[in-house]
Amino acid sequence: MLQAFSNKQIKNLTAAAVFAFSSLFPSVVRAEDDRPYIYQVRKQLVKAAIASDLDGYTLTHEPTIDTLREGRSHYININLRAGMSYGIVGVCDSDCQDLDISLYDHRGNLIASDLQDDDIPVISLNPSRSGRYQIQVDMANCNANTCYYGIGVFGQ
Repeated sequence: MLQAFSNKQIKNLTAAAVFAFSSLFPSVVRAEDDRPYIYQVRKQLVKAAIASDLDGYTLTHEPTIDTLREGRSHYININLRAGMSYGIVGVCDSDCQDLDISLYDHRGNLIASDLQDDDIPVISLNPSRSGRYQIQVDMANCNANTCYYGIGVFGQ
């Protein structure tokens, strides 16, 4: 899978993150027709992590890969530690035109968001408090009945 990237791009991603992407993706049991979309999203997460300048970051949470209809949202609960730097990266399949992510603290306060009109949202943050946070994933524009998306959380 990684042979398609240049050596320079691979060096920008730590060996641990490359290993995590290649081996720790959750097993998603779907219909056989869905498998190409799942693989497509996995590949896009690898590319997005490399392109997002996450050098020195490692995967801190199991990636989420799921589907959403246009105009719908999904919420992912994560625990983050104060003093760490995090990068949260989202991607979606080829039917998706716009995916947005927002991060909220345990009180529902917006901490960071990427609402740009694109399909690879990225949030960088250094939380001041350890605790539970919530990622809101919004499928802003999907050209199919549902679109696959993936969310990866990296830290250092």
